[in-house]
Amino acid sequence: MSTVTVASRFNGPPGMGNGGYSAGLLAAQVDAETVSVRLRRPVPLDRAMEVRDGQLFDGETVIASAEPAALDLEIPETPTLDEALKASAKVPWRDRHPFPTCFGCGPNREDGIAALLGPLDGRAEWAGVWTPTETLPNDGVSVLPEIVWAALDCPSAQPVAPDGGPAFVLGTFVARTELPVKLGVDHVLLAWELGRDGRKAYSASAIIGPDGVCGRARAVWVSIG
Repeated sequence: MSTVTVASRFNGPPGMGNGGYSAGLLAAQVDAETVSVRLRRPVPLDRAMEVRDGQLFDGETVIASAEPAALDLEIPETPTLDEALKASAKVPWRDRHPFPTCFGCGPNREDGIAALLGPLDGRAEWAGVWTPTETLPNDGVSVLPEIVWAALDCPSAQPVAPDGGPAFVLGTFVARTELPVKLGVDHVLLAWELGRDGRKAYSASAIIGPDGVCGRARAVWVSIG
């Protein structure tokens, strides 16, 4: 039996863990290249939680569950860095963010990922540029896998709520890391909506570096607005 703790630095909405980061920590406990994580309850901060048979427990309460999965997700044409920068300059979430202190995409965080995207000209996808720094957990060369999961998570929410609301929280996340996300290197963040069903929205995201796709993911979001 192992334990997982989400430190307060890695929050999403106030008082709870960032969905992608938390899912990435749990996914690391599953022996599979692609993992599906279902977040069932808000993830507590600064509290050791037990992992049993792919489930994350806070006491006897199941917080999340993880299992091997398949991910058949084609990545749209990658925009150039200049195109992605131009898109991110239009980011609506900079001033109308539902959770401005979020580790993944909060504009009020200097120690986070700051994954803020904007709509690409003439395309349905959103894009931005991420250059990871040593302030993020890393192995000396690349950011840790749970940081990649967080950087896949937050971008995929932005096309779903282009004006910053209503607020959505992550429900299910299926992700795969493929290449290292290296420190100090420009990466394109790409995200796009896949559809809606009532209070649920579906989206996808990718991180693309100079050598190709570093990670890809599909998300189910649930409106809390």
